[in-house]
Amino acid sequence: MMPPQTKTDMAQQAHSTRSTARPSLFNLNFFLLFMAHLFFGFAFWPYVLLPVFLQNLGSDLSSVGVIMGAASVSGILIRPWTGVALERIGRKRCLLVGGLIFLAAHFFYLAIDEIGWFIYFVRFIHGLGIGMLFSTFFTLAADLSPETRRTEGIALFGVAGHLSGALGIPLGEWIINLAGYPGLFKACAGFTLLFMAISHFIKTPAALVGNPQFGARQFMEIAAQRSNRIPLAVTGLFAVGLISYMTFLKPYAHELGIGVSTFFLAYSLTAVAVRLVGGTWPDRLGLMQVLYPALFSLSTGITLLALWPSPSGLIVSGVLCGIGHGFIFPILSVLLLNRGPGSERGTRMALFTLFFDIGILVGAPLWGLMAESFGYTAMFFFSAATVLISVGAFVFMDRIDALVPALDTERLSRLRR
Repeated sequence: MMPPQTKTDMAQQAHSTRSTARPSLFNLNFFLLFMAHLFFGFAFWPYVLLPVFLQNLGSDLSSVGVIMGAASVSGILIRPWTGVALERIGRKRCLLVGGLIFLAAHFFYLAIDEIGWFIYFVRFIHGLGIGMLFSTFFTLAADLSPETRRTEGIALFGVAGHLSGALGIPLGEWIINLAGYPGLFKACAGFTLLFMAISHFIKTPAALVGNPQFGARQFMEIAAQRSNRIPLAVTGLFAVGLISYMTFLKPYAHELGIGVSTFFLAYSLTAVAVRLVGGTWPDRLGLMQVLYPALFSLSTGITLLALWPSPSGLIVSGVLCGIGHGFIFPILSVLLLNRGPGSERGTRMALFTLFFDIGILVGAPLWGLMAESFGYTAMFFFSAATVLISVGAFVFMDRIDALVPALDTERLSRLRR
């Protein structure tokens, strides 16, 4: 006969049950990763102000798009190597290498005084650093998040990026007014050094330090899997839509005589709010149930940039785009991660960010050419339509039942939702 349970026993059992049902997400490692990402964002986001710097040097809109998109070329080229490196040499070494490359790019910008080959070289170096860092940061965020809270973990981790965007862009404008673009480049270098210092103290789980057997062949096999095609394609379309306002909102607003700080402040704060308030929704309600409204919200926000070109219109547009981005990015990344084992996590996140950069590479010059030929209004309308195509791609083309029959019933159920 079993002895009766005491109140202490029952309390401990209840606590154990809760811990099993909802594993802990917040710990020192996650906090350090969050802070490193925050300071990285302070070095990353002010570069949305670079198009005006390029225009001041004599660049036209189509050239601005090509120059801004040049960073995506190197980001794309380095992604396969990053995917292999994440599995072979480990996450922290990738952070160090990417950080050093990104740091060098800030100092190279100081030497630019005309539109020529050197600006393309600097953007190429810039893209190498960003390409490595984005893949590594979000792989670590997935590593440090329990499987049942992974979407929430990546979403909350992404709050650091949006906070740095909300604060970093106005800070960047203030620095430019105070010390010009050279002052901005130096400040970004300082923030890069800060995030690298914090990253040194992040402890990577022993099982994820590195797998020397992983190589390029495994990377290409994962990239070619049919079950990954629609999530990767939609990631590219999402980036194509996103880059329209990331690159051309500043010159558009400059032409209208209004500032962009209100848009990016509303955009970033809204994305932060939806992740804090609704961070658990995708894991609880189903990824697709939250993804579809988010895509519609982003598309509507981009449309309003064309229809309501005023300070108040920018705020409303920023809110709608922030809702979309706040949910879309973590959901798409987890959709891809869920379609393979944990041992492929670094590769899958590298693929996710690779297709994101492909979208930026295609979108930046495309929208620049369209804005120059047909105007900003047409450009934003087509950008909004591109985002809506993503919904149809998932509804009509993503046959998960046929594509991944080997998945267990519980995971398949989650993917269908």
